[in-house]
Amino acid sequence: MDQNLESAPKHLTDCQRHTILQLVDALYHKAAQHFSCHAEACAVSFKLRGRAAGQWRLRDGVESLHFNERLFCTDPTEHMPDTVAHEVAHSVVYRCHGRKGVRPHGREWREVMAYLGFQPRVTHASSAQTLVQALDHHLYRCACRSHALGPRQHRKVCDGQRDYRCRLCGHTLTPAQ
Repeated sequence: MDQNLESAPKHLTDCQRHTILQLVDALYHKAAQHFSCHAEACAVSFKLRGRAAGQWRLRDGVESLHFNERLFCTDPTEHMPDTVAHEVAHSVVYRCHGRKGVRPHGREWREVMAYLGFQPRVTHASSAQTLVQALDHHLYRCACRSHALGPRQHRKVCDGQRDYRCRLCGHTLTPAQ
């Protein structure tokens, strides 16, 4: 495994958190000028777990942004600032259009991402190696590439309950040695 991945910290420093919070605030202000929505940033949490690098949530009319600290630490160039902009864009779309009739990664969201200066990518492109290191996943291979399976998927393979296939080449995934 890559030496840099093994030594990657599991927690963001206070400076890194502050940088993310500043970016959130700057993106909201930039969007507010163009899209005529309020510029106040919502609450930010760094406790998101799993494969998602970020999430925008709306609970009982209260917005919040959630970021996966472990993924940010392991692969910061992949997630900063793109993931932050991605989640802020969801919030801006909600503030401008509400929830009805708007697709999560639809035209409105893509327009906000473009205005903020980012590619409207729906998923992050962290490598399988990065996911294995950051999220305690298990490395598998097929004929064409590496894959990261989560603990539950790995257990099902080991117990003989399930086989997984690559969506590109169709070969069965096997544990990497």
